[in-house]
Amino acid sequence: MCYNHDMKNYDIIIVGAGASGCLCALQSSKNNKKILLIDKLKTAGKKLMVTGNGRCNLTNLNIFPSEKYFNQNIDEYIKRYSPSLILEYFKKMGLICYADNENRVYPISNSAKSVIDILNNQLLKYNNITLALDTEFEAVEYINEKYEVKTNKGNFFCEKLVIASGGKTADNVAKKFGIQTKPFTPSLVSLKTQSTRTVENIRINPATIKLKVKGQNIEESGEVLFKDSGISGIVAFNISSFFARAGKFDGIINIDILPNFSEKEIFEILKRRKSLSLPINKMFDGIFLPAVGYLILNICKLDEDRTTDKLSDNEIKLIAKTIKNLTFEVKSCYSNNQVYSGGVLLSSLSKNLESKEQKNLYFCGEVCDVDGKCGGYNLQWAWTSGLIVGDAL
Repeated sequence: MCYNHDMKNYDIIIVGAGASGCLCALQSSKNNKKILLIDKLKTAGKKLMVTGNGRCNLTNLNIFPSEKYFNQNIDEYIKRYSPSLILEYFKKMGLICYADNENRVYPISNSAKSVIDILNNQLLKYNNITLALDTEFEAVEYINEKYEVKTNKGNFFCEKLVIASGGKTADNVAKKFGIQTKPFTPSLVSLKTQSTRTVENIRINPATIKLKVKGQNIEESGEVLFKDSGISGIVAFNISSFFARAGKFDGIINIDILPNFSEKEIFEILKRRKSLSLPINKMFDGIFLPAVGYLILNICKLDEDRTTDKLSDNEIKLIAKTIKNLTFEVKSCYSNNQVYSGGVLLSSLSKNLESKEQKNLYFCGEVCDVDGKCGGYNLQWAWTSGLIVGDAL
């Protein structure tokens, strides 16, 4: 649906037709308010296509206590629209979902397109919702208790304004009205380290990444994917959030690529292979792919031309220790972040996510300083916050 250029005045304008913006529009439409939903993309909810590897991980049934999964305690918000209520909401719209053995919830089609289709069907259902897609938000002014929203397709006016998009848009609006924010930093993103090209595209699962941030010991376990100059996968994504919250991607991480075995057990396994008199690069066969073996030997600075029977016990101990403690220096991050850390501080917003500084200005979704782990947590916040603002409008 395209907007009518003659329609300039609305009760509510929502900037951002992502997860939070769509639910905010649907929830507020029940009050017969005249609503304009703006987005720079050509399809409402299109950003959902990249969530859950294209499957759209809607939420996670295991969400309390929230501080275990988010950067702060948001129980008071989640309790208002919990995962079960979100699933009921989508069920009424026609979406059928299931939960996997880690409590992650997906549409039964295993496709984000199903969620996008459901949302768009609902948006088109309400005559009081107007979509302004392929429309760039540029600026906002507040004059005579009305907001003037400037876009590349013209200017629009409203009494209540909702910012449901992240990045520069949210930052600019917040700063304009003196609202407290924390700098936006990419989160749930691949980590850039020294070259790892020799093991590029190799997956290790399970693996455990450990790091120390601000005196806190962090540990995450799951799949690790090596890139040409860095580390990706769910574990790396979750670890990245701690760098993001610290405000810089700079530090040391240690990867245990055999977390289910102790260092002593690995030593015993490798020592038994010593008598086989194998080429040293063959001693990892049946444990790791050859490229991983080469990486270990290079880190240990052991000559690949040697045979296993020539290894000393101390050298085998060094190999075992290295397997349990591959060390990488994090230098920055890639540009594939799924969310942002930072945003508008919850302390500067009311319980309904309205600015305490600026009347009738609301924020929801990733624009708020709320970020969670992989596993449906960030979308849960998007749905919850969108509905809370929708109720308040």
